[in-house]
Amino acid sequence: MFPFIRSKKPDSQEKSIESLIEEDQGLLDLLSPDSIEEHPNYVRLGGNYVRTLAVAHFANDVTANFLAKLHMMNANVSIVHHIEPTSADDMIKALNKAVVEYRSRLMEPRLRPADQVKIENDLKDAELLLTNLSGGSSEMFVEHMLIHIQASSLEELDYVTHLVKTLTSKHLKLLTPHFRMIDAFQSVLPLRQHRIPELTYRNFDAEALSSLFPFDESEIFSEKGIIKGKNLKTNSLVVVDHDALLNRNEVVIATSGGGKSTYLFADMMRRWIQDTVIRVIDPKGEFGEKFIQLGGEWIKISPMNNNIINPFEIMNATIATDEEGKPVEASLLHQKIGRLKTLFTLMFKDLKDQQVELAMLEKICIKLYEQRGITWDTDFSKLTPQDYPTMGDLYQFIQLLMSKDEQFQKLNGFYQVLYPYVKGSYSKAFNGYTNVDLSKDLICFDLFDLRDDEELQQVAMYNILTFLWDDATLDKTVTNQIYVDEAHILSDPKNPLAMQFLSSMYKLIRSFRGGVTSATQQVGDFLSAVEGSKNYGEAVILNSITKLYLPMLQEEMNAIMSKTSENFSEEEQRLLVVRDADKHKNAGKGIYVVGSKKANIQIELTPEELKLWDPEWYERKYGGRKREHEIH
Repeated sequence: MFPFIRSKKPDSQEKSIESLIEEDQGLLDLLSPDSIEEHPNYVRLGGNYVRTLAVAHFANDVTANFLAKLHMMNANVSIVHHIEPTSADDMIKALNKAVVEYRSRLMEPRLRPADQVKIENDLKDAELLLTNLSGGSSEMFVEHMLIHIQASSLEELDYVTHLVKTLTSKHLKLLTPHFRMIDAFQSVLPLRQHRIPELTYRNFDAEALSSLFPFDESEIFSEKGIIKGKNLKTNSLVVVDHDALLNRNEVVIATSGGGKSTYLFADMMRRWIQDTVIRVIDPKGEFGEKFIQLGGEWIKISPMNNNIINPFEIMNATIATDEEGKPVEASLLHQKIGRLKTLFTLMFKDLKDQQVELAMLEKICIKLYEQRGITWDTDFSKLTPQDYPTMGDLYQFIQLLMSKDEQFQKLNGFYQVLYPYVKGSYSKAFNGYTNVDLSKDLICFDLFDLRDDEELQQVAMYNILTFLWDDATLDKTVTNQIYVDEAHILSDPKNPLAMQFLSSMYKLIRSFRGGVTSATQQVGDFLSAVEGSKNYGEAVILNSITKLYLPMLQEEMNAIMSKTSENFSEEEQRLLVVRDADKHKNAGKGIYVVGSKKANIQIELTPEELKLWDPEWYERKYGGRKREHEIH
């Protein structure tokens, strides 16, 4: 408002309210209530009621941030300060007299113990302040503090006033400026005018002044963005604008039943309706049916159907980039072969440290692509899914080489492991040309049918993840969010390469207007992929600008604090750590982190989201109100 209330001429004096009314009548009419009525202890502004309290006295034992509870009240309460620097000379003179007086009073005979303690404390405070001011290590300020309350009814105004006085009774003495309510109200407007200074005058040094400000502000609220939940302390919404942050990456950690899946569903829905393309890797099979109801795609990767993502296919995507997002000197074929070698080590664990065998497989892959007319210089934008080799081609080529050349017998172990993926129980999910449709903007890759084989889940998840990475880098004008539920499946202490790939995605996807959300209920496993000094699970957490911690076991909490840079206060640990007796007590409650900000959060679904997510829960919660809600 300052540009409107200052004079339009740079060299003129500040204007009075009267002159503002004359020159800016249209603006003031727009901002002003339809009527103003002053009462002895409140003011009615149109349909609102306001009361401004003057802070007349502060206790001597206030601590830093002692006004935190007042700042976080779930009511329309504002704290207004008028602060001006002032000379320390007068204060030094007054302190000199006070120190002499306190010392003389301590010499009085028959001094009561209680009075002696009080005088000694006052003397210490005076001597400390005198030392700071005399040494030039502190400055003096004149501080005036007002507490402004606004409500929609007089009853609510009186109730909130009572709460304010109760919260501040130990530290502040509050006065109601009877018959001066208009003066008090004008003192909280952004006019830089204080009309009741005689009620609030107080000297502060810089250290004491710092205690008045909320350095642990717990609000996370953007003017636009995604609603994440409700702030447990202030009852306000937690809203995050991912477009305004350093990246769109997120990590979600919770124990089973902690509310992780509920949060993921809500976050997908809210990003999706804001035109974000959603891709989900879903090992628990929770989201597919919901997506179908919304017109999305449900792709089940299973031994019982023929949904195939060919690991050999190269999508027309951007070539590999470094950590700064700059292209490196490599072709798409080189990039694909590197990913295939990682896939092979996930399929056959013993292969990771067998460099000769990996080199042989690289030669074989190059030869397979050459047989299809694909070389380092191929224009992949002109190829179709049927132009690429398949797992069956690899299997047959290895078989042929082993029959002709004894040196290729080294691949016999891998050849045996490859059989289930080509002719056995996994063949319908891995052997063939890619036939999944990525044209829809809401797609779930369901791995539930692979749940009984963790190694197979890991192979499938990695294969899908590389596929989705290529898809996300096709078009920089589209915002993609890739969700990896149960991300600990990728993590293997003996083979960290899959987790390394996920960590690289977190670093690079920002350059393509995308983000990754990883969720896990097994923190120890998630942080187990370590190579030298690099912990790839920790790297995922560190490269997530937003984090959600929901209820978890004590050992999971310990793992986070010992292996990452995240720390939790005792209060936060009480909220997060699950006890056997109240396993589901705090489900959906947690700590949401955005950069350096934290907020205690409650995850809540809208009625529409809840009806889609869990119809039975919806029925229990809304019951007879269902029809009324549906009408509205």
